[in-house]
Amino acid sequence: MADKKVRVSHIGVPGDLSILKLKSYLRTAVADAAQTGSEAEILLVKVLVPRPLGLRAGEKLFDKVLQGIVDKDPRVARVSVEFVDGEITQQAIDASMARIQKELDEFGHVLHERPEDVHGD
Repeated sequence: MADKKVRVSHIGVPGDLSILKLKSYLRTAVADAAQTGSEAEILLVKVLVPRPLGLRAGEKLFDKVLQGIVDKDPRVARVSVEFVDGEITQQAIDASMARIQKELDEFGHVLHERPEDVHGD
């Protein structure tokens, strides 16, 4: 498989959303992030959520909504959620990006392996 470029997109969720609006916001924001990409890349989406909203919504809601997005949109390789204390700021996004870049530098090669190349025990 030819190496594809890895693109990371951050989505900052406003803390004042209701749970019902959160679902719609996530679907729209991830679709928008995927639309700006190309098939020649692997898209990883990091969703930054203010901790109080994340606790109100619950882990199951995020799992269900985000897994549905990944299952339906082949442009999105992975979506992960990070709860942030306070509002989502540029500093929070920059810190998240630094952590992701470190992980990509260390483990990014795994994204390029075909499923049949990965052997589990």
